[in-house]
Amino acid sequence: MNHSNRLLRWLAPSIREEREEWKALRLKSEPAAVIESGDAQLQKLSSTYRELKQQNLELTVPKPQRTLIQLQNRIQVILERCRLYLGSEPTHSLCPPQLPILERILNSVREEQQYIKQQLLLSQTVLHYVSQFKEATQEIWTKPFCSPNYLLNLLRKIKNDDVHLTSPGEFLFLSIEDFLAVAHERFSDEDMPVYIRGLETARLIYFVSRQHEDWQKNVDFLMLAGLLHDFGWLMLKHQNPDKDASQSKLLHDERGEHPVLGAALLGGLRGFPGDSSLSEVISQHHERLDGTGYPRRLHTYALNEHSRRMAVVCRYLELKNNRRELTADGIRSYDMEEVAFAAALQLYREAKRGEWDQRTVDHTLSALDTNLPEALRETDQKNDLFSLKRFQHYRQDASHTQPMKPHIHSSSKHESVKQASENQQES
Repeated sequence: MNHSNRLLRWLAPSIREEREEWKALRLKSEPAAVIESGDAQLQKLSSTYRELKQQNLELTVPKPQRTLIQLQNRIQVILERCRLYLGSEPTHSLCPPQLPILERILNSVREEQQYIKQQLLLSQTVLHYVSQFKEATQEIWTKPFCSPNYLLNLLRKIKNDDVHLTSPGEFLFLSIEDFLAVAHERFSDEDMPVYIRGLETARLIYFVSRQHEDWQKNVDFLMLAGLLHDFGWLMLKHQNPDKDASQSKLLHDERGEHPVLGAALLGGLRGFPGDSSLSEVISQHHERLDGTGYPRRLHTYALNEHSRRMAVVCRYLELKNNRRELTADGIRSYDMEEVAFAAALQLYREAKRGEWDQRTVDHTLSALDTNLPEALRETDQKNDLFSLKRFQHYRQDASHTQPMKPHIHSSSKHESVKQASENQQES
């Protein structure tokens, strides 16, 4: 699975590929066959190195984008290693077998830089969408019945912009928390996560529909439902203005009110194909086929095709953007590539248990990557159901470390009690 963006390198993250390349570079060293400084291929690699170094220096990443800054710093470290071989005054010599390895390393650096640029462009695009999205939904709060024309125009713009996208890394956030920090600098709105999650959901639905014809028939309806699926959170805020964020979250977790409130709020949105089903789909976007979802714990027969598709897309993005469930409240730690793969693996396993529609899950995962379903099957067969041992080779999982020995052993405790009783008898 070789991709040109960082987000989709799930099975072989680039940082680990780069480590293996440096090991191979050292093993291929042959002092007897050193390349001269005038070699054409060596000069080409040196020119590429200087170009990438200059681009990395000129690349400006906003401070709130901490994950992208870490990625840029890692690129700088790789370039500093390359300087030992390709700089103006190299300190290490090269032999012919090492040149292809250095070329692959430089290509990976170029791909990383391209991905940073894509994420920066994504931030600018979504900020523009958010401003239009907020304006298009003003009538929902002021009129009992409102026209969807502004929202449909926004969907048309999204479709026109996304029709040329070829990979999810161009519209899915590497870190949604970092983007929220950027958005809060421009919009002083506490409801920003609702709009951002809606935009990401709608764009993923459109991307899947481009890969599978079954989704194309009602793609506008599904995208509109994706845009508005979390608007119930806004109702929770207005109903509980004195409660802080943690209390609102607790209310959501315990009672599952936001799907029902969102459906009630959007019941007056009319004038588009499928408008009578919009409230139903929004109220069911957290339902599962086995009846373990919320708020109504509906089963298979009560969930239509649109609700099943919406639930699967929302679940994947929920897993990708919220590490709490995947990391067991911090016991495990992942890179962003691992989180994306772990989210897909968790969704795959939940579908095997009958929680989601298997066909919809296959469509979603295969749209993200054509080889992903097969890779998930192999990983699921090799690993147990609740851990990702594939990644523990690189970073030990705290839940699998040996427990500490107790300070007081049962034998020592028994001896101390016995000695105390003997002392009492002697006295």
